[in-house]
Amino acid sequence: MELLKESLVLVHLAGMAVLVGAFILNMRRKNDFPFTAMMWAAIVQLATGILLVGLSYALDDAPDNAKITVKLLLATGVLVAAMLGRARQAKGESKLQPFFHTAGGLAVINLVIAVLWNAELWAF
Repeated sequence: MELLKESLVLVHLAGMAVLVGAFILNMRRKNDFPFTAMMWAAIVQLATGILLVGLSYALDDAPDNAKITVKLLLATGVLVAAMLGRARQAKGESKLQPFFHTAGGLAVINLVIAVLWNAELWAF
């Protein structure tokens, strides 16, 4: 089971790297955003995240439900923004920056929450 868990974490981190990397590399663009890559990375993130939570419960290592709920909502927002941006880009519409920046910004916020939610710096 440990190999399965670590493999899921690896794929989850790869999805995060694609999302945040695509966002950072294309932040200054005005058009031709990588929505397809971001959409698939968001799908990978959601799927592996859900599997990791389920696996945690199966191994009697229950995760922090508040953290998981916040991260699930943010990840869903990333996916929706990427899907809307991709659909509108395919139709040739302009003004796609808000969708790109929403997807990327929410992905970065999700990353920060993943790292800092249980950090020792919050203990006073």
